[in-house]
Amino acid sequence: MKKLTRKNQAVLAGILLFIAILGFTFLDNVFSISRWTQQKAVKTPVAVTTAPINAMNKAVNINWPGLVASADPLPVKTSFSGRVSDLYVTDGQSVKTGQPLFTVEASAETAADASTTSMPKQNTGTSQQAQTAYEAAVKEFNRYQKLYEIGGISKKQLDHAATRLQEAQVNLANNPSSANSSAAAFTGSATTNAPVDGIVTRLSVAAGNTVQAEQQLLFLGSGQEKEVVISIEQQDLYLVHLGSPGLIETSSQTLAGQVSSIYPEVKENQVSVFRTHIKLLNDPSVPLELNMPVTVRIDTGKTVTVPVIPTIAMLRDNQGHHFVFIADNGKALRQEITIGETIGEFTEITSAFPSSGMVITSNVTELKNGDLITLAQ
Repeated sequence: MKKLTRKNQAVLAGILLFIAILGFTFLDNVFSISRWTQQKAVKTPVAVTTAPINAMNKAVNINWPGLVASADPLPVKTSFSGRVSDLYVTDGQSVKTGQPLFTVEASAETAADASTTSMPKQNTGTSQQAQTAYEAAVKEFNRYQKLYEIGGISKKQLDHAATRLQEAQVNLANNPSSANSSAAAFTGSATTNAPVDGIVTRLSVAAGNTVQAEQQLLFLGSGQEKEVVISIEQQDLYLVHLGSPGLIETSSQTLAGQVSSIYPEVKENQVSVFRTHIKLLNDPSVPLELNMPVTVRIDTGKTVTVPVIPTIAMLRDNQGHHFVFIADNGKALRQEITIGETIGEFTEITSAFPSSGMVITSNVTELKNGDLITLAQ
């Protein structure tokens, strides 16, 4: 009985060994099939679509640091004495830049009154000089007024030109030899237009009133309690104009703005910078504090051509680096990039990029560097 048991044990051990060999063989085949399947999956090309690098016109914006300041009202004066023949606005009315405010008419009677208020002080020779000086003052004032309207000079410079014109008028009126010329010089009318957008305040005259040269007839407020002021260099002055749109960026909000005035800041008898005032076009959701630092982005109205790629082709890794895949001889090659602005469905590329490269635009999240690809039909 014991011998049979031992024999059975040997047979049983052989059977178990055989079963173990079969099991190991089966598992090895299973793992081999799995590895083969994985290798086959990796080697199967990924179907993708591609797009070339495009060129697009991008608006040129310039960023300037700025500060929040109080919006001071702008005084509007007459340039010569006369009568207000027409008044086009009322107190509290909102006006736009270039909109007519009032018309002042200078009459021959006004000139006669001016000429009789003083004794002749000039001889015939100086009479011609007075006439020439007056004509030069008129030309200067007209030129300065146009420069002021486009923001090229300050209100103080315009006021000085108006003062010189007034002095030339007085000198011409005080000369008996030029009485007729004086009367003619004072005859006519001129319409004053709004130099900036604003709200009419402190209107002090009505149609038909007589006014004096340099008399303040009204003030133009910005309609906002606060505005933003930036300083720009003279070489950048051609990029910014009255009415230029801008974005005012704070730490908590972005506001729409518009350039309302440009004044040169004079230091040591030289223009150092141009102080540019930007009015707010919408109410801030968070109140602006005086002297709060902001960033102002001004649209210069110019464009530049930049390279762009479809935004859907762009990926970002864990380190924050942007990259795309380029189709190169049937493979997907990773290409790191730096980017600029997003323009619609495209993103600007600011780094070097192969001009002939085709960017992969589909299935990009399934790709790894060096994967085989095939172009989808």
